[in-house]
Amino acid sequence: MYTSDKKMVHDFLSSEGLEERLVDGCMEKDLPYRRITGKDKNAYVWMEAKKYIDANENTAIITLHNEKIVQNTVIKMEQELIKKEQDMAKQYWDMVSLLTTVLNHNQLVESGYQDDISFYTKQVYLQLQKKYPEYGITDEEISSVAHLAPIHDIGKIKVPIEILNKNGKLTDEEMNVVKQHPLVGAAMTQRFPEGITTEKLSKYSYEICRHHHERYDGTGYPDGLKENAIPMCAQVVGIVDAYDALINDRPYKRKYEPEEAIRMISNGECGAFSNQLMQSFRRQQSSKTG
Repeated sequence: MYTSDKKMVHDFLSSEGLEERLVDGCMEKDLPYRRITGKDKNAYVWMEAKKYIDANENTAIITLHNEKIVQNTVIKMEQELIKKEQDMAKQYWDMVSLLTTVLNHNQLVESGYQDDISFYTKQVYLQLQKKYPEYGITDEEISSVAHLAPIHDIGKIKVPIEILNKNGKLTDEEMNVVKQHPLVGAAMTQRFPEGITTEKLSKYSYEICRHHHERYDGTGYPDGLKENAIPMCAQVVGIVDAYDALINDRPYKRKYEPEEAIRMISNGECGAFSNQLMQSFRRQQSSKTG
């Protein structure tokens, strides 16, 4: 019998209190529990203990038997919960896909951007996983963050298009408006579907949107986080986003060649990144061109 069930069964068999339910003149009480069926403690059958007491005759009867009805009910409930969580995960990814479509439709990102940033995010993450096992990066984290990376700028939906498309340098006031997009995006992720299977996805989504402009030396925004206080997923998406912005045309700048973009990032022109992240980024670029 499962350890967690033993005390429950003992208390049930030794207790005098019964439910007021009459069966042929007796009071009756039921208790379901699990009985281990073999050496594998995960193999069990549901049992049911039934206790009858006839107070008038001062007799008690206890029966133990398989409770297939209870077992089937539990199995059905488990199946329903699994399906519910699967549906929740599908809703989550449908929401991510919708937001990415909106970004493309509003031309807040360029054609092919989704695939590029997902690809680079995955490659940098793989280098980090390989060279720095102490970070404990899992395959699940790499896959999830790579697929979520394209929505890091969803907060820009609330930034006026004339600011996003402005030629030339932004004013301080305009820049302050742009700097609100991580907060707006993070708030949007908190309205995504919530469930057990989406708990980690929600965490990654929030951290990516809110912290991808933080920098390792604390000079980033919106929270001025420093060093390892910045979630790893946001650090990776941050450097990939900086690279992608450099190698593509923007209203306020020309595009740079990949080699020049790498040099600019290495020189700190896009803010500070950790040595480990920089090395992983360079190795990813070298493997791509090698």
